[in-house]
Amino acid sequence: MNRRATVACLAGAGTAPELMAEATMALTAVARLHGLLVEDVHAPFGAPAVARAGQSFPAQTRAAVLAADAVLVAGADDPALDEVMAELDLRARVTRVRFGDSDDVAFVAPLNESHGEWALEAAFQMAETRGLRLAVVGDESWHELSRVVGEVHEHVHVELLSPKVAVPLAAFHAQRFDVVAVSDRWAEPMIEIAAAPAAARVAAHGLLAEHGPSLFMPSPDGGFGLAGHGVVNPSSMLLAAALTLEYGLGETGAAGTLAGAVSAALVDGPQTPDLLSRGLGATTREFTSRVLNGFQLSLRNAEFWAGRA
Repeated sequence: MNRRATVACLAGAGTAPELMAEATMALTAVARLHGLLVEDVHAPFGAPAVARAGQSFPAQTRAAVLAADAVLVAGADDPALDEVMAELDLRARVTRVRFGDSDDVAFVAPLNESHGEWALEAAFQMAETRGLRLAVVGDESWHELSRVVGEVHEHVHVELLSPKVAVPLAAFHAQRFDVVAVSDRWAEPMIEIAAAPAAARVAAHGLLAEHGPSLFMPSPDGGFGLAGHGVVNPSSMLLAAALTLEYGLGETGAAGTLAGAVSAALVDGPQTPDLLSRGLGATTREFTSRVLNGFQLSLRNAEFWAGRA
């Protein structure tokens, strides 16, 4: 084990500390399996930081964030997140949505219009590591920019779609996509529709930086309703940890193992109360334990991998 990486872990109030505990446990386990040593640096953030240091984003936390290889946040709706984002060179948003056992779609969008070319380049690079398919959704100027960027990615099959066609597909047939590059104007409605909660569907988000660490987070969960009960659904947080591995640390094998195990647990595993209409739900730790126990089947570089069959 000679590869090392540092992840700055920021957990605010509500369910955030519980979710971060599950994420760091999964990160450590899957990283060890793939020969990587991940150092998780936990720094004060949000309401707990105000109580301890009088600031929601104190200087020691800023130093930990800027020194890290990637940043993992639990609590996507914490107001202090804006302060963290202001310190980073963020250019594009990536949202990963997983359906059922193995369907997986990556949506990429610029954070603002000036970062469009950078976001498209990131989308093409993702397509090259996946199925070599890219759907480009937006108006004609967005399509034209994709043609310019795509000149050096000629082996990627590009499908140009209008929002009128793409948004219904995202709602009812999102699994037809692989990587989707969406213009900033249409990113919010399309991604929200595709990432709408469902029993065997999970989404997580990342903000990609050109220089310095990128930032990753789960979908917002409300933050306080289930805090302290040990039954919050950790699937989105665990997928955010997988995104941290893939797009923050460049560890695609470990990311695939973790993401695959999360999907398997959602399809055929202990269901947390939010996934049940009646009956006794599983605890947060029971769900995470099922994910960790599933690594042997989702391991992407194993001699036998069920996904190859």
